[in-house]
Amino acid sequence: MPIQPMDIKEIKTHGFERVVHGYHEESNFSAYIAIHTLDNGPAFGGIRYFDYKDNERPYLDVQKLAEAMTEKCMVSGIKLSGGKTAIQKSYHKDIGAFTIDEKRIYPYLGELINYLNGDYYGGLDVGFNFDMLQNLRRYTDFTTTYSDPDIGSSCTAFGVYNAMKAGVKYQLDKDSLEGLTIAIKGIGKVGYQLANYVLDDGAKLIVADKNKDQIKYINKLQQKFPFKIDIVDHNEIHKKEVDVYSPCAMGNDIRITRISEMKCKIICGAANNQLDIIDPTIAKRQLLDRKILYVPDTIANAGGVFRSAGAILKSRDENESFKLITTIYDRTLSILDMASEHRISPADVCTEIGQAIKGKPNRFKQRLDGLTGVMAGNNTYKI
Repeated sequence: MPIQPMDIKEIKTHGFERVVHGYHEESNFSAYIAIHTLDNGPAFGGIRYFDYKDNERPYLDVQKLAEAMTEKCMVSGIKLSGGKTAIQKSYHKDIGAFTIDEKRIYPYLGELINYLNGDYYGGLDVGFNFDMLQNLRRYTDFTTTYSDPDIGSSCTAFGVYNAMKAGVKYQLDKDSLEGLTIAIKGIGKVGYQLANYVLDDGAKLIVADKNKDQIKYINKLQQKFPFKIDIVDHNEIHKKEVDVYSPCAMGNDIRITRISEMKCKIICGAANNQLDIIDPTIAKRQLLDRKILYVPDTIANAGGVFRSAGAILKSRDENESFKLITTIYDRTLSILDMASEHRISPADVCTEIGQAIKGKPNRFKQRLDGLTGVMAGNNTYKI
């Protein structure tokens, strides 16, 4: 455990149950944990380990991501609330940015999570992988658990695949992806596994990744599916004429400056907070005007949360959770129907459902209840 004490501060933040900041000057450790609410169960959210450009951005990032997690859980019928962790790779001081030694992360982050005493459970996210989580568990029990390093990304990819099929059914009236062209931006673990799903379903694939090293993972798929995969520049992939564009890298991908260049019929991907970060309202309106169907990320990438909820609540095993992910298909269709009826973006439907936990008006909650029941473990989830 740490020899030097860490400074932990509660930050009063409007609209949030708790936001805490842990800082250890000597080791340059700085991390924020945001708990959006506890009204839907304990908070859960991934641990992001990122090289932020200043000390303010992680505080803002962790709030936006925690709020999106609440929406994701509410839309999916998962009995968890939204939380998030943001760890700074570098802490910015007057004389420059100072990088933390990775091995110092685990005791201090464990202490910060334990300070919340079970109100928050951590999971995997950008920059924080399976091995890092295993190291963290030496210092705290308040995390989700994984049976193997790839199960979380498998569940997330399977959820995106089911949401994508629902979008294709709704927009193109097709029951599979056979014969369609799918563009996947970001070939990390989730993007790679999603590529397997869509190729197995008979689709053609266009892929891109800013990290050239990631593209090498496509080689095996090219051997298995010859003439089915094209590799393009990551700055150009959104311009390709495809049936589905799937952003699976970082957020803020569906920018206002890009929408006019897009030639897809459907957007459905795994990235968080995909819509333009400066003005998402204009982005949603432009997508509607261009008749591009947007499947919100808060339903599309919920597959991993289904599995983590089962582990945290000890309510079902991973096989049951994997089966439960298929309900994303029907739930997505319901959200798309509601959006069409009210002539609004599907993202606005999800936002309204998510905000209901805070007592805000919700036109759609009653419509979501009772469409289908799925029994898994000790829980019945209605979609």
